[in-house]
Amino acid sequence: MTRAGLKAAAAHCGLSVWELRAGALSGKYPAMRIGGARGKFWFDLELLDAAIEKIMLQNLATEPEPQRGVIRHVG
Repeated sequence: MTRAGLKAAAAHCGLSVWELRAGALSGKYPAMRIGGARGKFWFDLELLDAAIEKIMLQNLATEPEPQRGVIRHVG
């Protein structure tokens, strides 16, 4: 179990610090706060990788197949 602070976790997974902080606040990414409600975020890198993989797989499942050779209305 490897844990890292906000900047190190962002560098590890390739997300911006802002995205990782906002995602941790909203519950999108698993994190724990050390030092109370205004404390620092700490991330378990294995759990973070698993959460990102789950989000990526959900995004793949919801993307529509591109239609080729069909005229579409642009309006």
